[in-house]
Amino acid sequence: MARIYTLIIALFIGATSFAQLSVTIENSEICAGDTTWLKASGMTLYDWSDSTNLDALTGDSVNFSSSTPGIYTITVLGYTIIPLDTDTVSVIITVNASPSAAITSSAGGVVCDGSSTELAAVSGYTSYLWSPAAALSNDSTDTVVASPTSITTYNLMVTDSNGCSATDSISIDVIAAPSVTISSSAAATSNSICQGNSATLTAVSAGTLTYEWSPVGSLDDPSAASVVASPNSTTVYTLQVTDSNGCSGSTTYQLGVSTTIPVIVVERDDSVICQGDTANIELVTTATIINWTPSGSVDAPTAKIVKVFPLTTTTYTVDVNRQGCENSIQIEVEVLPLPSLSASQSSNGAAICLDETDVITVNCPSCISYLWGFPNSSLTTTGDTQTVSPNTVGANVISITGFDANGCRSSEAVIVNVDDCYIGEPFPPLGVESIEKAELNIVTRTNEFEFIGNTTIESFEVYNLLGEKISKVAANQSNSVKLSTLSWSSGVYIASLIINGEVMVEKFYVQ
Repeated sequence: MARIYTLIIALFIGATSFAQLSVTIENSEICAGDTTWLKASGMTLYDWSDSTNLDALTGDSVNFSSSTPGIYTITVLGYTIIPLDTDTVSVIITVNASPSAAITSSAGGVVCDGSSTELAAVSGYTSYLWSPAAALSNDSTDTVVASPTSITTYNLMVTDSNGCSATDSISIDVIAAPSVTISSSAAATSNSICQGNSATLTAVSAGTLTYEWSPVGSLDDPSAASVVASPNSTTVYTLQVTDSNGCSGSTTYQLGVSTTIPVIVVERDDSVICQGDTANIELVTTATIINWTPSGSVDAPTAKIVKVFPLTTTTYTVDVNRQGCENSIQIEVEVLPLPSLSASQSSNGAAICLDETDVITVNCPSCISYLWGFPNSSLTTTGDTQTVSPNTVGANVISITGFDANGCRSSEAVIVNVDDCYIGEPFPPLGVESIEKAELNIVTRTNEFEFIGNTTIESFEVYNLLGEKISKVAANQSNSVKLSTLSWSSGVYIASLIINGEVMVEKFYVQ
């Protein structure tokens, strides 16, 4: 509260003169840098002393201010003209020193994210007020602990026993802790190694850092960015990194240690295949990583169940791994060559008539049996020659597959071209119709044919290609007729049947 001081000085000049000069002061005690006013009254003119700290030297009202602590005497001389008179008054103003609000930080102007710094002010003052108070341990003591989460400017006001105050501020920046992860050469093996082996652990981070790995006993260089770890049992490694600001970050990595070698059992359908075939192989194993080499003839080189298709005899190496423990096995697949097969025709590919034959001869030294594929039937035999006479005009494809003693096979196809003509006269005696008009099936057996119609067969006769009747089977009111060919010579024959009053004719072949 401002205090008003009035000093009244009475001067008596002569027996009849009387004058009174007074000075009123706002505050006789101020803080350095503050201002207080002085006002003179009781006379007409005024002169003030202390030209340094007053804003004017004349006039009834002046302002005093000084930034230098001390005790100041201010004198004012007053004048009156009528009657002529003078008077002098002196007042004392005390200027108190301002307190220091200087702030020091134990961490300087930077702290690491998640860390704190101690902010300290000059002790001994009457009061302290810090702001913002949210991240401070206290806002009214000379020393506080600041824990900012982002760059923050802290303000301080101190007040001493004289009521003088001062302010200051300090900015604290927050530096993010360095980020770090660990990569491992054991990542591909489920982050495990086999006992007695090692793994390389590498810090993945940015910037210039120092490294501290622990535990150190199984590491080659605990202060390096990349270390070789050789634990005897599963171990959790901790890595702490520190940047140039002193900020630290950490992470952990567990390296497993296995003592079990994976067992491999091979199951396969065959160890010998023919060229062009595939072999199925299955590995029964606890391994989690599989690698077949060579891989070019393996359908899934990283699988337990595979199909292999080598062109020549091949030995496959299979490497397996489970949690860093390895094993391997070799599997041989033998590839047998295919038989060499070729076929020739008596017609040399020229067209034949419907009542002619074409003799097909197969040349395959290693073949022991053949599968002949005719337009409407097939035949398995050991013979390498077949006499054919297709019913169908046009190109008739005859396929021949030869098998050797190992079951390997080669195939060839020949084309028997048939024109719409006959060489016999008057033949065929009943006219030859295509099988499409006859609802008839022919079943071929050894030394026997069975003709099966869709209803009762009324008549059945057999002719050779010269038109000679060589067999007649009496009607038996059945829809099938069996014909024994045990004594017949090889060749083409014509069967003539009457079914539902319709004549049906079909060729068949006797070997």
